[in-house]
Amino acid sequence: MSTTKILIFIDWFYPAYKAGGPLKSVFNLVQALKKEFDFSIVTSNRDLDGEILEVVPNEWSNYEGIDVIYLTKEKQKRKIYRAIFEEKKVDVVYYNSLFSLNFLLKPYRLFKQYEVKQVICPRGMFGEGSLAVKAKKKKVFLSLAKRYIFDKKQTIWHATSEQEAKDIEKNLGRGIKVVIAQNLSSQPINRDLSEVTKVKNELKLVFIARVLPIKNLLFALELIQELKEEKGLTLDIYGPIEEETYWKKCKAIIERDDRIQYRGVVKPQDIATTLQQYHFYILPTLHENYGHSIVEALLAGLPIVISQATPWSNLKLAGVGADLDMGDKAEWMEYLKEALALTQDDYEQMVQNCYAYVEEHILSAKTIEDARKVFKN
Repeated sequence: MSTTKILIFIDWFYPAYKAGGPLKSVFNLVQALKKEFDFSIVTSNRDLDGEILEVVPNEWSNYEGIDVIYLTKEKQKRKIYRAIFEEKKVDVVYYNSLFSLNFLLKPYRLFKQYEVKQVICPRGMFGEGSLAVKAKKKKVFLSLAKRYIFDKKQTIWHATSEQEAKDIEKNLGRGIKVVIAQNLSSQPINRDLSEVTKVKNELKLVFIARVLPIKNLLFALELIQELKEEKGLTLDIYGPIEEETYWKKCKAIIERDDRIQYRGVVKPQDIATTLQQYHFYILPTLHENYGHSIVEALLAGLPIVISQATPWSNLKLAGVGADLDMGDKAEWMEYLKEALALTQDDYEQMVQNCYAYVEEHILSAKTIEDARKVFKN
């Protein structure tokens, strides 16, 4: 029996890493299903910041068992896409983006003429927080795309949560096809608790995310400033700086508080071991469709304190941290004080709770089956 051939378009792919979660989403999806489907990936030969990758461009390469072609800018055009499509004898085209000229609009319009299923995964770009960034430009794009580009009969939309499905339908209208399949994660990383020390009045927080307004680092910095009497409270920051104006505001706080440090960019293979050096992961994000960094913290056995603008809720009840109201700074400060007061025994129980939560909510067999349905629908 022939295997379904799936061609994935994504702006950046490993060994690029600065675009964060979307790369991880695609990698985990392919790794989980590559024995059942024949995947090939079309991407650029650059990272998010324009850095040229150490890859052979414009030729098929193998990245951890995945066929990948890293195209230079001049090769990101319809003629090349048509040749790839015909070479691979594609059954399904999957796009890991929404606002991408070269890795969605160009190939999508080209392949509309073929009898091929096209799947678009917007990765949270229909969320209110995401649409608020460069709002006018995105509004014009969606208006034109609904009318002239996206085909309701030919296109399936991959939503990674119930909320994202609602966001897609809200923006594109009724009659579209939406399949819900949660993002797939990596496997948990066991934590050596004998090396973790948690004493009262000490709390090591870590922030690992891209530094731009939607991730809301500034809010976390302001919290630390408000808790200036808590000398045992520290925050280490990791992530690429994407908006200099925003970073200047953050840097002004960092430079006057020696409890806060910016540590640069951490590579994907080092994230788990980096996380395990800390007590809690913090992310007061304005919107997360999934939140790979949140999941990676839980997989590493790290409790989390996050905003309510993510799919992860009722965290206090589960004993793995807290999801808090962005409109209530006092609630955040109160929870950080509670975390400061935790003893070693309290903390070790929270770590075990994280692993139990992962088994129940993240690694369930249903997530794999839902992913299959994206391509079998």
